[in-house]
Amino acid sequence: MLFAITQATALALVLIDDNTLADRLSAAGLLCLNGLWFVFYGRKLVQREDGNWQGLVYAAGSLATFAPAVWFSGNATFALFGLVPQIYMVLPVTWAFYPMALFVFTPQLLTWFAGAVPALSWPAALIIIGFSQAFGWAVSRIAQQNQQRGELLQRIEALTLEAERARWAAEIHDTLAQGFTSIITLLQGAQPNVELALQTARENLREARALVASNAPSPLDGSSLEDALRRLVSGAALPSSFRVIGDAAGLPTSVEVVLLRTVQEALNNVARHSGASRVDVVLRFDEDCVSLEVRDDGRGFGDAPEGFGLRGMRARLEQVGGTLSLSSDEGASVLVEVPL
Repeated sequence: MLFAITQATALALVLIDDNTLADRLSAAGLLCLNGLWFVFYGRKLVQREDGNWQGLVYAAGSLATFAPAVWFSGNATFALFGLVPQIYMVLPVTWAFYPMALFVFTPQLLTWFAGAVPALSWPAALIIIGFSQAFGWAVSRIAQQNQQRGELLQRIEALTLEAERARWAAEIHDTLAQGFTSIITLLQGAQPNVELALQTARENLREARALVASNAPSPLDGSSLEDALRRLVSGAALPSSFRVIGDAAGLPTSVEVVLLRTVQEALNNVARHSGASRVDVVLRFDEDCVSLEVRDDGRGFGDAPEGFGLRGMRARLEQVGGTLSLSSDEGASVLVEVPL
């Protein structure tokens, strides 16, 4: 747009000056060729924004049409307001200085050779050169910073997608995968518990719908955390108990979700790996924190490395400032503490 405005203005000034008609038409024709040179060759270099030797080719071609236009009409000098910025768009700053200075001095030299008074004084030409170089450096810095910001945004987007994938993986592992495991366990036993398997399947369906809708976990819908945990524990595949110690305090939804997912994961691990005969869950409210313990009488954790479930627990707790402690004293214990 800048180039179009400056070219159109230069053409108008050329056509209304006091030179002969032949000179005016010759200058106007050369400026038109200069514009076509930009449209068909220079514009793609500007859009590519990677200055190289092709920028020198463009600068040479532009000067080859601009210089004779100035020879025929000094008013063609006005085109410099569009040509000089182009030099910095197609060349690195250190390269652009020399073509830019040549462009600025061309009208001075041609009018001097012709014995006429230059349209610009020599001091004014020097000021234009200094200003153009400073402006070109500033524009180049801005372009470089914009490129860095673009790369940073791409990295942020990639990290965001990775975090979202990890979140969905944790959600699916902590809900749907555990539900399917419970259903299989209930149906493969010596006495299949079809009723409880159906209840678990319905709960899994609610979880899937809640995940798709990005709502809170379905066990929390319309009920307190204590009620949701009590229902979850009562549906365990082995004998279980649930207790609440202290006065219940209002918790942020994010904390309730973490505590609920912790119990789901712990109960799933007990059923699959512990060999326990019972499991007990205790929710405790203190003045400065809320804690949740899941304890069983099984074989404990042993030396087995932490699996995806426990790592997911820790990652969730870190998001709310909580901690996770594991113990294998007379069974296995998972203790979660979240500050209030």
